[in-house]
Amino acid sequence: MTVKPIHIAIWLPARFYSAVAATLVEMLELVNALRRGPTFTFEFLARTPVAAATSGIAFPARPQPTAPVDVLVLLAMPGLNVPEMLQALAEESGHARPLIEQARQQGAIIAAHCGAAYFLADAGLLDGRRATISWWLKEDALRRFPKVRWDPSRLLLHQDRIYSCGGGFSGLELATALLRDLGFAKEERIVRKLLVLPPARRSQTPYEFPLDQATPQPFRDRLLHLAQTDLPALSPEGLATALGLSPRTLARRFTEELQTTPGRWIQDRRLDAARDLLERGDLGIAEICYRVGYQDAASFSRLFSRRTGLSPGEYRRQAR
Repeated sequence: MTVKPIHIAIWLPARFYSAVAATLVEMLELVNALRRGPTFTFEFLARTPVAAATSGIAFPARPQPTAPVDVLVLLAMPGLNVPEMLQALAEESGHARPLIEQARQQGAIIAAHCGAAYFLADAGLLDGRRATISWWLKEDALRRFPKVRWDPSRLLLHQDRIYSCGGGFSGLELATALLRDLGFAKEERIVRKLLVLPPARRSQTPYEFPLDQATPQPFRDRLLHLAQTDLPALSPEGLATALGLSPRTLARRFTEELQTTPGRWIQDRRLDAARDLLERGDLGIAEICYRVGYQDAASFSRLFSRRTGLSPGEYRRQAR
């Protein structure tokens, strides 16, 4: 009895990492070789007959699938300029939406890599579902798509037949998860060994760093200076006094310029400092807790786990 191959369509946006696109295909081809037959067929989809990656490497592509799609993988464009990337995602979303709708009607698995979760959220497919996205897009995703149960600390999430993963080479986790869930766990283990892939990762949190601090922002920069001066003693009242503002005006400035509250901002800075100490040194968890301004190590550990998805000890192991 001949088994119909699983057909995978890979959407290539206007910009993408060639390594991610090529690695997905290499893994599928390895499974075909291991099973001595066409277990998978695949094709690239794009707006142009030849899709060029950021490296200049060209991929032949089609505007529409040539066969019913079993799995649609959506790649997203790379970039660290968040405003430009958001504009590009919004434009690309309109082109990806017909393919998403077609795949949904065919009952296909739909998997979004990196910022492509934006496409799924924009199409309404993630409403009420858990999903993740590139860590540098998480704040905008939370604001733009409040119906989605975002958990950006996770590297990979899937619910029903919809997958989302984080930035860059989290595409490896996406590909291996798809292989396992499609019934090829044995082959996935061999592929992982043949390609010398890293152990499976669960969290994006160890990869985060502040992107926006390269651009001068007087209000934020003054706040950061105050945080560096005496982080343990930092409080909303202390910030208001140091800046010569009333608590109400301080709260308004935080909302308008940083889209957060003074208390949440202080908490974020303390957790950033704790992450830095966990990555660089060998201090105990209790000592780190006190150094960043918390008095109870157990409460600190619960907060850290809730915000990052990892316990302090697990964060240290993964970050190293």
